[in-house]
Amino acid sequence: MCDDSIFQKEIIGSWITGQQDEYFGAQWFITEYKKDGTTIHRQFKDASCETTSIIINGVWNIQDGQLTNIVLGSLGDFEIPSGIMLVDEIIKLANGEMVISTDTNRTAYRMKSDKCL
Repeated sequence: MCDDSIFQKEIIGSWITGQQDEYFGAQWFITEYKKDGTTIHRQFKDASCETTSIIINGVWNIQDGQLTNIVLGSLGDFEIPSGIMLVDEIIKLANGEMVISTDTNRTAYRMKSDKCL
């Protein structure tokens, strides 16, 4: 059984694509989960991570081992509609590593980092 309160503490901070992820080296982003339940996702145009293609603001919650992100707004090259909800099952969230099963049944790997790789 999962302990949501441990997950809620562990997720605080900035996350990037993990080395095991199929998109490692092909997508560059930083997703920051804040203590107040808000999140900001910055997607970059290339590996220099200097120019954003989109910034998404939202809110997050963890309940019953599921990470829910709801889009509140976006700014950039394309628009993500407000209200979009992403629900991912947490497989692992510990020691700066996160493994989730996405709502499209893809296993995604994330690692804690303040720098986009």
